[in-house]
Amino acid sequence: MPRKPHHTKDESYVISLYEEALASGNLENPIDRYQAGKRAGLSPKGVDTICRLIIQANFVKKAGETEIFFTPHGIELAKKLLAE
Repeated sequence: MPRKPHHTKDESYVISLYEEALASGNLENPIDRYQAGKRAGLSPKGVDTICRLIIQANFVKKAGETEIFFTPHGIELAKKLLAE
């Protein structure tokens, strides 16, 4: 799904995470953060930077070395971004 140009890289990444979670069948399933980053067109270094920020903001939590999962707060954000 192409991203609208008005989304920042951070927003595009959150949307990609949400789409990966939807595809898994459960929004709270762990997601490989680098796979979602690849989908959003981000480098691994960019993914690490964005993840650090969205973890601090309590949108996602770590589930392992490379996996993260949405918090209820993050799910709300993703839905809001998709509605724009």
